[in-house]
Amino acid sequence: MSDNNPGSQGNSPYGQQNQPQYGQNQPQYGQNQPQYGQNEGSYGQQSASPYGQQGQYGSGSGNYPGQQGYQGQPAENPGRTLGIVGLILAIFLAPIGLIVSIVAFVKSRKAGMGNGLALAGIIVGALLTILWTVLIIVIASFAADLAQQIIQACEGQPTGTPVTVQGQPVECP
Repeated sequence: MSDNNPGSQGNSPYGQQNQPQYGQNQPQYGQNQPQYGQNEGSYGQQSASPYGQQGQYGSGSGNYPGQQGYQGQPAENPGRTLGIVGLILAIFLAPIGLIVSIVAFVKSRKAGMGNGLALAGIIVGALLTILWTVLIIVIASFAADLAQQIIQACEGQPTGTPVTVQGQPVECP
């Protein structure tokens, strides 16, 4: 004898097979759970995936089960172009490129995206700014030393008198 009543077989036609009734104990973690690759539902019925997504074959979404649909174009990185400009400026005008690269990096971070070119611009801009600063300090130091030697050599001499400093003839100021 066959009984066509789904309730008499313990299976519900609504995709909630083997679910405890109200007041019964809930199964503990790992008990009565479908194993990986096994699906309690059949083709065309909704069955909840253990990952929180609806794994259904007959949904008409056009996707394979477990995959999400195409969400449209990816968001444009707002600091990408500024990052490129910052890197180029960091090579030629280091302090300005450093500032522009920092702005581009911050814009990209606020959008939740990375910006490798802006990071490269920050690194290059910082290194070249430090290098140029040290170079200017060294040149200024040599210039100040040379000026001090000229002042000492011209002490007590009238203006326009030629003196020799480091083997070079110089006129006194």
